[in-house]
Amino acid sequence: INCFLFFIRKFKGFDVVQVVNPFIFYHRFFPNNLFYYFLKRNNKKFFLSGAGDDAYYWRFGRYRLEYGAFDDFLKYDLKSDSHLLMNEECFKFNEKILNMSNGLIPIMYEYQISYRDEPRCLDVIPIPMNLSKIKYEENIVKDKLVIFHGLTRYGFKGTRHVELAFDILSKKYPDELELVIDGGLPLDEYLELMKKTNVIVDQMNSYSLGVNGVYGLAMGKIVIGGAEPESLKSHNIEFSPVINVKPCANSLVDAIEYLLKNKESIPVKGLQSRKYAEEVHDHVKVAEQYVEIWEKN
Repeated sequence: INCFLFFIRKFKGFDVVQVVNPFIFYHRFFPNNLFYYFLKRNNKKFFLSGAGDDAYYWRFGRYRLEYGAFDDFLKYDLKSDSHLLMNEECFKFNEKILNMSNGLIPIMYEYQISYRDEPRCLDVIPIPMNLSKIKYEENIVKDKLVIFHGLTRYGFKGTRHVELAFDILSKKYPDELELVIDGGLPLDEYLELMKKTNVIVDQMNSYSLGVNGVYGLAMGKIVIGGAEPESLKSHNIEFSPVINVKPCANSLVDAIEYLLKNKESIPVKGLQSRKYAEEVHDHVKVAEQYVEIWEKN
């Protein structure tokens, strides 16, 4: 309690407070309601992000989306039949904090559709990235086309589909492809590994692109992942260089075979990736969108 009282005093006197996820402060022994009431009373505006899983995503997104990471996440990552955020207490808490806020800003389509019926749901603002810290290098294919999938949350990212696809591809093109699945590394080492690749496989279970995919775009890699029409529309985007895939191995096999047959176009596509990252995910442009939406609401 003393620790709580010490740091909560710092959360006052701001024009805007943006909370990434209401459950970052959710704990059975933590005075959750007190914290959010304090934020509301002692700051001019208070917004939530639709990001990082929450109770609306689990209650509504799970059934409004044609596919998602939900079942694989439970089976392979949690090894459970249920998630904490599926219970009624968590949903009521999420709902209460939403209704206290000036609005909720989704970071992607999956959260926009989860909050579709809520009047406080505002426009989607994409994931920001400080591109000045990420070096672009021309995407040159050498002896083999190198394809990398980062292993973090096995079920959530749909890694089982990647493993099956890589098994099929390694047997068909042993001399033309280098297929890598690796993870559990410090960020610097992980990014060094990404630099050595031509193609990044992001998430198989997602309509939209995750942080890993945005890193890949910024580096000038070909990114395979979520780029469904609904996702692009939510960002008011007509074209994305991301190669969209469904959560099945054959979809990924088709995407990689297409790239293998069109290797000469990869440097151009890599430059398109970087330009797209600069246009959509640049942290300054994203910040300007937040300021605009804060001022309007």
